[in-house]
Amino acid sequence: MKNTGVVKNPLSVIAIFAGVAEISGTGVLPFIDPANRELYIWFLMLFPFTLVLLFFGTLNWNHKALYAPSDYKSDESFQENVNGMRSQREGIASMEKLIENKVTEVLNSSDNTLPPECIAQRITESIKTSSFITINAQPLTGSDDVFDLPHVAFSSLSALTDEIYFLLQDHIGPFEYGHSWVLTNENDTMIKNARMITKTPIGEPCLDNRSLKEVGILPGMTINVSKPNL
Repeated sequence: MKNTGVVKNPLSVIAIFAGVAEISGTGVLPFIDPANRELYIWFLMLFPFTLVLLFFGTLNWNHKALYAPSDYKSDESFQENVNGMRSQREGIASMEKLIENKVTEVLNSSDNTLPPECIAQRITESIKTSSFITINAQPLTGSDDVFDLPHVAFSSLSALTDEIYFLLQDHIGPFEYGHSWVLTNENDTMIKNARMITKTPIGEPCLDNRSLKEVGILPGMTINVSKPNL
C-alpha cells in the first residue's frame, strides 16, 4: 500500500471517471428494462467516443488544464503556465514603457558632446541587454542569420524553438530539435528540451512548457543555433 500513488493529475481523474462509468454501466445493463436497453447500449457505446473527442479537443485548445501543479519543476514555471497568454501580453505591453525608460536613462547619462550615432548605439545596446535575446544561426546555416527577439514574447522554451523553426525552416525540419539542431548558450552548453530528456522520437510533437528563465535563457544573451555533437 505504501507504493500506491495519490491521484493528482487531471488525466488520472479522467481515466478513473471513464473506467468507473463504463464498468458500472455494464454492470447494471442486465437490470435495465428491455424496452430501454437498446437506448442504454447506444449510450454505453457513444459515451467513451464522446469523452475521447472532448479530451483531444482539450488537448488541442487548452492543454494546460491537463497538468497538475506537481508536474512542474518549480512554482514559478507553474505560475507562468497558469497566467498563460495574459502574463505574456502584459510583458509585451510593458516593453514600450521599458524602452522609453532606457532611452531616457541613456540620454541623461550620456555626454552631450557625443555624436548622435554614438548615443543611438548606446540606446540600442541598452534596450537589447534588458529586453532582447540574440539568436545566432550562423553556425548552422553558414550565412548571416542573426535575429533579435523580445524575451517576453516567449512564454516557454517550446514557443522559442517554434519561432526559430519558422525562421530557419529552409535549413531544419519540424520537430527535429535535439537531432538536426540545438541551442547553446554563451558558455557553449547545450540547452536540452523535453524531447531530448524524454527521448521522444524525431518528428513527434513534444511540448516543453518550462520558461526561458528556467532553462537559463535571460535577456541580453546570445544563443547559438548549431548542429548537435552526436
